[in-house]
Amino acid sequence: MRFLRQQSTQNRGIYGNKDIRKSIYGLVTVDSTDKMAIPKGTQAQLITSSQADGQIRYNTDTDVFENRQAGQWAPVRRFEPANVVQQAMGNGDDVETKFGPLVNGDTYNPIPKAAENIIVLIENVFQLATTNYELEQNPPGKAVGWYVVFGTPVPTGKPVTVLHNFDK
Repeated sequence: MRFLRQQSTQNRGIYGNKDIRKSIYGLVTVDSTDKMAIPKGTQAQLITSSQADGQIRYNTDTDVFENRQAGQWAPVRRFEPANVVQQAMGNGDDVETKFGPLVNGDTYNPIPKAAENIIVLIENVFQLATTNYELEQNPPGKAVGWYVVFGTPVPTGKPVTVLHNFDK
């Protein structure tokens, strides 16, 4: 009878046909010309007890690779082009100052990173970020989302248009 010294009879490791090895620089090498399987599973199967920045997995619910960064899971973004979104926010009425919510169609980054990353027009007049408007999340009395908030009411009949997705 022969005793096996390995956990598995399959001896292919991270380093080709050898055991897992770590170089003097702390580099783990995948010595293969074939492929490598990344951990995968549904959102519900994500193990939350041992999460650390730098981890990676494939989410089968959303069909995207995710990586752990800055204390949270984020999708690994490819460099596919993001379309600039032109959103008509309605017309002014000499009372309303809040227009929104902003909808850009991006599930993972639904809002701009800053007010300076969008273009806001009243009729066809360019508005200056932080001078003429700011972004506000969930203002009282409005639907959930991010809104463009002007310092003064928009004149009656003047359309408000927002162009966004420049920071994707």
